[in-house]
Amino acid sequence: MKKTYLSLLFSFIFLGSVIAQKEGEQPSGELFKPSVLIELFSSEGCGSCPFADDFMREIIEISDSNKMPVYVLDYHVVIWNRSGWVDPFSDSAYSLRQQNYVFKKHLPALYTPMAFVNGSEKDYAGTDKKSIGMKIQETLSKPSKHFMRTGVTPADNEDSIVVGYKIWGDIDSTNLNVVLVQKRINNMVTAGENKDKILHHHNVARKMISIPLKEKQGIVKMGIKRDFNLENFRLLVFIQHQQTYEVFATEQLSFE
Repeated sequence: MKKTYLSLLFSFIFLGSVIAQKEGEQPSGELFKPSVLIELFSSEGCGSCPFADDFMREIIEISDSNKMPVYVLDYHVVIWNRSGWVDPFSDSAYSLRQQNYVFKKHLPALYTPMAFVNGSEKDYAGTDKKSIGMKIQETLSKPSKHFMRTGVTPADNEDSIVVGYKIWGDIDSTNLNVVLVQKRINNMVTAGENKDKILHHHNVARKMISIPLKEKQGIVKMGIKRDFNLENFRLLVFIQHQQTYEVFATEQLSFE
């Protein structure tokens, strides 16, 4: 049976549990543990991107099995779409996001596979296991100044889901980003640098919304058709500074 968001209603974290805490009540210090978000910019037309895909799969498997707050988000960009193969998962909005990163971080150029860890000042090649691994360890070793609770539920009589959030920490000049990601995609490429290869992608961004944060508690809606099958999807929710692109906190919501 398809797991639509209506049929999954009772397996979701309800919004009431997100905002039930009294105003001003602080979560315990345990809850202020840092989280890590790896944002990868890739393309099916990029010959080195399959190696980054495999590395991201390793990170996801380790973090999922050990319940570590380390998350991966794979944006497919359009930069390679004129090189013989049009990536069916690419979006110009993700290319613009990558361009914004390059501009805000004063980087000399953009490329694929290109990665940022919690909106880091430095960019990383998506295949650089050593440097990304060290950055993950460094980030997890430092206390966080932010914490976030999130939950999701279907909207009543609407083709959408509702994401509730509550945030501790400074939200001045920040956005709340909500991304629907497809957990696993296997796709045959018939042209370009990866011709005749079956590529394996993980946590691919399929829809993203971003809102300026005005309050530390609230909801945001994302349009999704009611018969949409969510079995192979997740939500990633993260707080990001508008100017520096630093990522302060990330949570992952599953539909399983």
